[in-house]
Amino acid sequence: MANFIVSSNWPWGYAALTRGKMLLEQGASALDSIEETIRIVEDDPTATSVGTGGLPNADGVLELDASIMDGTNMRAGAVAALQMTRNPISVARKVMELTPHVLLAGEGAKKFARQCGFPEFNPLTAEALAAWRKLRRAMASSSGDPVAMKKTFDEVLGYDTDIEVLAKSLIAVYGQHLGGTVGVLARDVRHHIAAGASTSGWAMRFPGRVADTAITGAGTYANKLAAATATGVGEVSIRQSLSKSVCDLVESGLKPDAACETALRKVIAVEKFRHLIAVTCIDVECNVGGSCTKPGFQFQYMRSGDAQPVIVRPEPLRVEGA
Repeated sequence: MANFIVSSNWPWGYAALTRGKMLLEQGASALDSIEETIRIVEDDPTATSVGTGGLPNADGVLELDASIMDGTNMRAGAVAALQMTRNPISVARKVMELTPHVLLAGEGAKKFARQCGFPEFNPLTAEALAAWRKLRRAMASSSGDPVAMKKTFDEVLGYDTDIEVLAKSLIAVYGQHLGGTVGVLARDVRHHIAAGASTSGWAMRFPGRVADTAITGAGTYANKLAAATATGVGEVSIRQSLSKSVCDLVESGLKPDAACETALRKVIAVEKFRHLIAVTCIDVECNVGGSCTKPGFQFQYMRSGDAQPVIVRPEPLRVEGA
């Protein structure tokens, strides 16, 4: 059996993974490996759905979500709708280690970050702001109705706005879905296992919307035997407690690949949607697996002895009516 494993999802997690592996080789904890790997992605302005460079919400405000969970003691920490702060994953870890709580949100999360020594920092880049303006124009004209096109963006973006409108606008502007949450899973040389994730959420999301990334059991989960992280349309993962479901299946005896597919099949049996849901899992024996509903998703992992990350692009599960 390998001495350790660390995995991440989406292409921008590829380069960061080598840092996580190096730390594990040096004897660092799973939590340290996860935090450092995610911080690299959070600081990458080309990762347009995570940290600095992330696309803002409908009001043009960048709100960040992150969480981390230690499977050895079941402790977890998370932040949601965190503004003006550079590395939400590190703030989430402080929530876990320094408070009796699991989740801090909004102004409370920002105040806590300042109290912990995280300086004010604006992660909204000029490029992300320009993309936001372009998305506003695309959404305002998405119906093709000349009357609707004359309305203001705020009139078009009502509370009945469908996720289909958001998805179509993203594709119209960028030609493809932009990806999602960076999730990182690790098991260290002491057999400790953990999970972490960070995101700026859906571009143009309603202000105050919380992604599954910040919800323990939905976007991230870890116990003594397994760790999992989800990405895609977070509302589905929240409703179905997707990451916990995967870890529960590993506890019941399934390997990570079978657990991911089984949990995701249960989700698509009751959820009707046309968008991406994906989940990745590792277990304490350094097995790894993942499953998804749409093409384009990838995860990668490194075990002790691996010189380069191993890339996996799961074959999408068939969704009826999609």
